[in-house]
Amino acid sequence: MAKMGRRKRSRLITQGLMTSGKKQGEAAAATSAPVAKPVEAKAAPPKVEAPKAEAPKVEAPKAAEVAAPKSAGEPDIQALADRVKARRKENGWTQADVAKKGGPSAGAISQIERCLMETPAEDVLAKLDAALEWPSGTADGILRGADLVGAGK
Repeated sequence: MAKMGRRKRSRLITQGLMTSGKKQGEAAAATSAPVAKPVEAKAAPPKVEAPKAEAPKVEAPKAAEVAAPKSAGEPDIQALADRVKARRKENGWTQADVAKKGGPSAGAISQIERCLMETPAEDVLAKLDAALEWPSGTADGILRGADLVGAGK
């Protein structure tokens, strides 16, 4: 008989297609649980709820208020993410379309747009510029916080 892994053996045992190797009495005792007798439910008296005082509503702070200000040397990945997504949507492209146009992979674009790639490499930024039809250095400028008027708008 061929050797099989623990998972497969466990699955077959669970499905009842194979026994665990225990004696029949031990297997039945191990798997069967004592059956509880049904208990008749007694009717509980109706509960009377006291009126609740409403707590004052507190508005959650907006994301812009929560975000800490960026330091001068820290890349602004959120700005890059917003601009890349806006440019892509403006042209009606999918992430795969941008990748086919010579940009970074669709997965890398997805990570950039979701702010999961904290510091994109220079070659990734250069590919973004080419695929999104931006002037050279635009993605890097956005990441550094430069106000580039023509990029993505």
